[in-house]
Amino acid sequence: MIIVKPLCLTMLMMAAAACSAESENDSFTHLTPIDAHHFALHRHDGSDAVVSSNGELTIDGKSVSLNPVQRDLVARYFAGATTVRDDALATGLAGAGTALTAIGSVASGLASGEPDKIGPVVEAKAAQVEAKAEKLCADLGALAATQNSLADVLAAFKPYATIEQKEVAECHRG
Repeated sequence: MIIVKPLCLTMLMMAAAACSAESENDSFTHLTPIDAHHFALHRHDGSDAVVSSNGELTIDGKSVSLNPVQRDLVARYFAGATTVRDDALATGLAGAGTALTAIGSVASGLASGEPDKIGPVVEAKAAQVEAKAEKLCADLGALAATQNSLADVLAAFKPYATIEQKEVAECHRG
């Protein structure tokens, strides 16, 4: 059914934005909002990094000294993570709304004897979910690019750079 793809994509993206596997040491990293100005990146080995909206970075509870370029990238990473989180939520809510619309349309269409009206209503809602999912994928790609730039200029961040290009490509393929 047309609703399944957007809902599955939403679940996949929420999971991809939240965690990613590293094949070398079987650890994982995921993002957790702490408050409106901080995200924590948790590693399986226990060392956490915290990025802030103003470009501060702590790793394992210790403040990391940053130059202006690094500070800007940390702030951009925070902004990108916030955008991905917000997009994932919006996509999930739109998917749930589509599911409710589908249920209502089926009941209404069958009760009125007009089942042909079911498809167009549901497809219109599903198109909205697809658009939100595409925005989510684009924003995930932007976050990955920022993550990679940050890892290139700050070796301490490399273990937290886990969004891979294949995940972004899979997102766009849906």
